[in-house]
Amino acid sequence: MPATVESLVDAATEQWVTWGRSTWNVATGAKSIGHTDDEVAFARLVIEQYCAVGGGNPSVTDIADDRYFWSAVGMSAAMKSAGFTKTEFPFAQSHSTFIRHFVAARKRGIESAPYWGFRLNEPGGEPQPGDIVAYARARNMTTERAAKLFDATNSYESHSDLVVERRRNEIDVIGYNVMDSVTKKTLPLGANGHIADPRHFWFVTLEHRGG
Repeated sequence: MPATVESLVDAATEQWVTWGRSTWNVATGAKSIGHTDDEVAFARLVIEQYCAVGGGNPSVTDIADDRYFWSAVGMSAAMKSAGFTKTEFPFAQSHSTFIRHFVAARKRGIESAPYWGFRLNEPGGEPQPGDIVAYARARNMTTERAAKLFDATNSYESHSDLVVERRRNEIDVIGYNVMDSVTKKTLPLGANGHIADPRHFWFVTLEHRGG
């Protein structure tokens, strides 16, 4: 059955618990890391569960030594576990693959798409549970350069997290390969309801359009 908000949150939470409930409050800097990919069993988990869905053939050492970035394949595996097929959600080794896919879906008005892309601070794209939020990653990145990636058609460096809870002034998101773990980050929200985190170059919300 198609992925729902509940199945998406449950799938991400299950992996978060497996990795030892790692947390990071971005506003305060408080961190608590459980298991990491330096542990052989967890590096193997990445290969056997995440790469099996998103692709890639790294070694345990590639993962432990940070030569293979597994955040996108981790997200892909969670999307599959939540109920999406590859036709519905393009499992991949790059976050930009599915970000670009769902930005294009909104631009083309594809009603059947499970996500639509909204720019940071764009009305209608305030992050809610089940949504995916993403930031740009590259040397010499700026807010302006990150914003332009919304319209990019080629691959680019980025990272995405799944929103699992929203409160009045903050959200919790779960992401993969965050401090070498599956980590729940707490992010502050601005007065307009969008992410207000100066540490990362956030530029897009993929709004979940299912039940």
